[in-house]
Amino acid sequence: MPLTSAASLSRRLCLLLGLSSALLLPPAAHAQAPAADAALPFKAPAPVRIAYDVEGVIGSPYTGSAELVWAHDGKRYQSQLLIRKFGLTLQAWTSQGALGERGLEPDIFTSKRLGQSEINARFQRITGRVVFSEGTPDAVLQNGAQDQLSVFMQLASLLAGSSTSRPGADTGPAISLQAIGDRYAEQWSFKASKPEAVKLAGGSVQAVKFTHEPTAERKQRLELWYAASQQFLPVRIRITESNGDFLDLLRAVGTNP
Repeated sequence: MPLTSAASLSRRLCLLLGLSSALLLPPAAHAQAPAADAALPFKAPAPVRIAYDVEGVIGSPYTGSAELVWAHDGKRYQSQLLIRKFGLTLQAWTSQGALGERGLEPDIFTSKRLGQSEINARFQRITGRVVFSEGTPDAVLQNGAQDQLSVFMQLASLLAGSSTSRPGADTGPAISLQAIGDRYAEQWSFKASKPEAVKLAGGSVQAVKFTHEPTAERKQRLELWYAASQQFLPVRIRITESNGDFLDLLRAVGTNP
């Protein structure tokens, strides 16, 4: 990607951080943030299926494949992340919901592991609660909440929608939001780096890296790389556990945006 495009990506990043730090706040903070009533500069990527090569360690060295499926009709969306090996789906995450003025608004997140029953978290927006299927106590639903999969495409959509022509936006230190998993609700904070090169089999691309560091509740690091040349879709996803186990997903050859 040309250097001018990398500079443009940096400017989008500054605007995104400035807006999101003000808009993705818990409900109690909204009285302090008038900008929270504004719509986010959101642009949903076109429907796509992205294949990934997977390497990592899960007790022992691991190799496999993954697929991120993103579909929407402009009003409703569905996203899936499938982790596979030997033709078997070892892990499936699914997020379904609406596309609103502030981006993705999940209704339900489901998780299914091979040989286990599906579990889920439901976003009950009328009552303002998140209800879990497996006995986790209900949680208060915050404005801007995402599930552990929808956050991938929410960040992509915010990057794609941010405008380079709006001057004077304040750069925030991080993007903070409520994250919902199949058994938890907690606060996640993503810090962004300047564009860096990500080596794919078909060549290098410039990408912004977002990092969520481990929290007291969940000792897991999440790293996401987004490339402007790939319609701001994630070209690399890395999940690292506290014991050193990790999965590293890298966009496969022949996958088109």
